[in-house]
Amino acid sequence: MADKLSALRDKKYLEITYGPERSYKGEYPNKLAQKISTDFYKKPGKILDIGCGNGDFLKAFSELGYEVVGIDISPDVEKRLGDKFEVMNIDIEKEECQFANEFDFVFSKSVIEHTRNPMSLLKFANKSLRPGGVSVIMTPSWEHTYWGPFYIDHTHVTPFTLPSLEEAMELADFTHVEGQYFYQLPFTWKNRAYKTIPWIISKLPIPYSPFYKVPWTGNNEINKLVRFSKEVMLLTSGVKE
Repeated sequence: MADKLSALRDKKYLEITYGPERSYKGEYPNKLAQKISTDFYKKPGKILDIGCGNGDFLKAFSELGYEVVGIDISPDVEKRLGDKFEVMNIDIEKEECQFANEFDFVFSKSVIEHTRNPMSLLKFANKSLRPGGVSVIMTPSWEHTYWGPFYIDHTHVTPFTLPSLEEAMELADFTHVEGQYFYQLPFTWKNRAYKTIPWIISKLPIPYSPFYKVPWTGNNEINKLVRFSKEVMLLTSGVKE
């Protein structure tokens, strides 16, 4: 019963928790997809987005020439996105992977922290890939968010450190596993020296939305700079043998 009542299964979840007042839309999905493509995938192919949500990254990767497929626990995902993309309502913690050796790439951002059995997601990802396929998993860094931001979304249940995420991917039979701390601020991707800017900002006691109740919204440019200076992500890649 509790599982059926999970907020993740409520169609209002994406509207409220990741709606326009709280989420960072704009060009970010396109910029991140381009970076992932350039740094990890190298060339377009068939990609599975695990936890495709509002379809932002399905759209971004599609525009880069990828053949996209998305899965999500949201019961209305097919209704919301099915006229634009191939999407399916799948609970990766309970359902067997039906995509054996089908994809060149897997992408999953801000999903694994919502799972009580994260190995199910990683094994699903591995099984979905063709030999030599690459998976990229992104999740909040517990080291940087344990003081509160990890629980901005109350459905977060499983935190990761960089070593623990790398180990989990190795346990899921990925090879060449490499992880990094990742700022969701595109200007920091151009030059490593630019990362000193968010590092300094992260030390300052500046309130930001949605962690604090402040008069500005999540899409305010200063708010995004402060938030994503403090809320560092983990980005880990692995290859299927």
